[in-house]
Amino acid sequence: MLEVIWHARGGQGAFTAARCLGAAAALAAGACALAFPTFGPERRGAPMRAFTKISDAPIGDRSAVVRAGLVVYLDETLLSGTWDAELAPGGLMLLNTRTPVDDPRVVCIDADGISAAVLGRPIPNTVFLGAIPALCDAVSLEDVHEGIRATMPERLQAKNIAIVDAAFEKLTSREGLPHVGGLGERAGDSGTGLFDLAAAVLLEGEGGEAR
Repeated sequence: MLEVIWHARGGQGAFTAARCLGAAAALAAGACALAFPTFGPERRGAPMRAFTKISDAPIGDRSAVVRAGLVVYLDETLLSGTWDAELAPGGLMLLNTRTPVDDPRVVCIDADGISAAVLGRPIPNTVFLGAIPALCDAVSLEDVHEGIRATMPERLQAKNIAIVDAAFEKLTSREGLPHVGGLGERAGDSGTGLFDLAAAVLLEGEGGEAR
């Protein structure tokens, strides 16, 4: 199983990204996926987390992820000195920052800059959807495109796909890019997976954030 923890502030679209990644794995790659958020104080800008679980088999464990193969920070101000306690052995932390970090477990991405170049303002969530297929084999770039088409309104799809493509190209052009093990053999036919949005609720505040 590949598990992903998303750290963000309310309004940055972490659950949108978690949901889209799950849809990409289930609808295109044929895996089973689960995506759900947890919130602190319900206000815009408050710290929150979201989770994505991807597996070749149905997922019975609906609890929050404790240690993940990928830990994503959409906002670097949320990073603490104990961040690696959430990282599974062999895992990677993806950080939205322009500042290099001297740690082989950390992949730094200027997600604000990449998204602003397309949208005119920084909305970093879908940048990481382009980074993930560059770092692991649980989903492909084409799978992510399908996940966007399945979960986002049509008016938002083209720009978000452009952001995903830009992030993927940016990362794959780097030398010595690390890799996270995912699911081993990908499931066979596309469209055969199961996707569960936890309580089957699309939260209005999160669901409408991607632009």
